[in-house]
Amino acid sequence: MKNAFNSYGIDHVVLVKLASAAVVCWLLGSREEEAMATISHVWMDGQPNRVYRSGGNTIQRKGWAAGDAARRAVQLALLVQDGQPGSPGALSARPWGFWERTFGETGFVFPRPFGSWTVRNVLFKTMPVEGHAISAVEAAVLHARLLRQKGLSDPLEQIERIDLRTTAAAFLIINKRGPLHNAADRDHCIQYVVALAFLKASPPDAADYLDESPWATSEKLEALRERIVVQSDTKLTEDYLDLDKKSIGAGMKVHLADGTSMPEILVEYPVGHPRNPKTPAAVQEKFFRNMGLMFDTTEIGRMLGAVQNPDTRISDFMDLFIRPSNEAKL
Repeated sequence: MKNAFNSYGIDHVVLVKLASAAVVCWLLGSREEEAMATISHVWMDGQPNRVYRSGGNTIQRKGWAAGDAARRAVQLALLVQDGQPGSPGALSARPWGFWERTFGETGFVFPRPFGSWTVRNVLFKTMPVEGHAISAVEAAVLHARLLRQKGLSDPLEQIERIDLRTTAAAFLIINKRGPLHNAADRDHCIQYVVALAFLKASPPDAADYLDESPWATSEKLEALRERIVVQSDTKLTEDYLDLDKKSIGAGMKVHLADGTSMPEILVEYPVGHPRNPKTPAAVQEKFFRNMGLMFDTTEIGRMLGAVQNPDTRISDFMDLFIRPSNEAKL
């Protein structure tokens, strides 16, 4: 939270690689010096440039960047286990260490001791929307339903302007004007997902971003998108960075064509946030829906039972995911 990799053009999956490297070392039974060597190799890697998440350069790579980082972590851990040494000055060496060459000489800032805070504060994506836009989408859905209750069923006809205040992170990452070139570009546009939520009166589906989706070429969506004014809000940003609050807020006010305005709706803890009481049920529902695409209820039950059994061997757990047809092909 105190180390802004984005400010240096570094994609945040550097942290996926770092965390994965440490966990893989533990899984492999590596010694402490081997784990440290592996981590040094993480910092010696040239880290991904986040250009593929920005503006007109947004492409599908953002969807597999984390998997690629995890793959690299496994590779580095295996190389070290096979005898490759690490470099003790990977971060601090001058002039070629990561800090001086890439990140700034002051190095990293740690706001609290290492512990379990991160895993206890995971934001689950219960809808297929970029994380910083989830609150805005929730607010849009609520506004859209209120409009329909008033008998105003056509947002494009009734809405003059939508004022959206959000965090500095959202403003930097997903605030986009102009043409959107592909599904990844649309997914990373807060105006697109908000306009879509108003027109559907429900959150987006994954298919709504695809080139063949009617929304991708919808003139109504484009017109409504142009009426959304996004601003970076100081207080919402402070609360987003506050480790004791860690909200991901968005405030939305809708101005109507008749000159009236709807009261602002502020969403600080959307569904998926650990502080939202609806999160556990939403995550469970998503899990069963997605698993049901491949497995029946009995198979899913076996998987859950294996997870809850501390004596389950990982190889036995992975075997539960092999379908008979796939096994026959193997």
